[in-house]
Amino acid sequence: MLSSKILFVALILSLQNFAQSPYSFDLDNEAILYGTGISLGILENELLKQREQITIEELRNISRDNLNSFDKIATYNWSPNANAISDVLLVITIASPLFLLTSSDVHNDIGAYTNMYFQNAIFSYSLAYLAKSTFYRLRPYAYNPDVPTDEKLTKGTTLSFFSGHSTMAFSSAIFLSTMFQKYFPDSKLTPYIWGTSLVFASIVGYLRVYSGQHFPSDVITGAVVGSLVGYIIPLIHENQENKSKTLPLKIQTNNVFSFKINF
Repeated sequence: MLSSKILFVALILSLQNFAQSPYSFDLDNEAILYGTGISLGILENELLKQREQITIEELRNISRDNLNSFDKIATYNWSPNANAISDVLLVITIASPLFLLTSSDVHNDIGAYTNMYFQNAIFSYSLAYLAKSTFYRLRPYAYNPDVPTDEKLTKGTTLSFFSGHSTMAFSSAIFLSTMFQKYFPDSKLTPYIWGTSLVFASIVGYLRVYSGQHFPSDVITGAVVGSLVGYIIPLIHENQENKSKTLPLKIQTNNVFSFKINF
C-alpha cells in the first residue's frame, strides 16, 4: 500500500515542469522503472517472510575462526549507541538531496527532481533488501560472546549481506552530488558537496562495522551498489544532448592519440 502511494505521488509530480527540464520523461519508461523497483521490493518482502530466525544450536556451532581475516575484526564489535547514531545519520543522508529544492533552479524543476529522488530511494532500498533476503549471512555480533543471546535470536541477525544503510547512504550522497553539479556546474561549492556527502555516507558505513551490525565487505558492497544507483538514475533521465555535454570521457597523451566517449 505504501509503495503504491509513493508511486502515485511520484508519477503526479513527474508530470510537472518537464517541458523546461534538462531531463527526459517517458511515461512507459517511468512505469517500467517504478514497476521494476516496486516489484523487487515486493519480492524481497515475500522472501523475508520465509526467513527463519537463527537457533541456539546454530549459534553454538559458529566460530569467528571460520571467517576471513578481513571481516573477522567486526566480530569483536558491539555498540547499540553506534547503531542508533548510524540510523540518525542515515535519515539525514537520505533527506539531504531534498535541501536542493530550496534553490529556485531546482524547485522550478521539481517534477524531474522528485521523480528521480523517489526512484533512487526505491531502487537502493529494494536491491539491498533483496540481497539480504536471498543471501543468508549472520551479522558480526552473532559471533561475539559478549552480546546477549536474546539479541542474537532474531531474524535480523541473518541479514548481514549486504548493508542497506551503506547502500542508501551512498546512493543519496552520489545522487545529491551529481545533481548539484548538474544544476550548478560553475559553483565553487561542488568539491565540498561531494566531499561532505561522501564523508557522511562513509561515517554511516563505518558505524555499521563499529556497532557490530555488518562486516567490512557488507559495507563496501553496499557502497558500490548504492553509488551505482545514485549515478545511474540521473544518467538515464538526461536528454541526449545533455549527456554528450556533461558526461565526456576524454584521454589525450602528447597529441599522439586521443579518444572520447560520450554516454
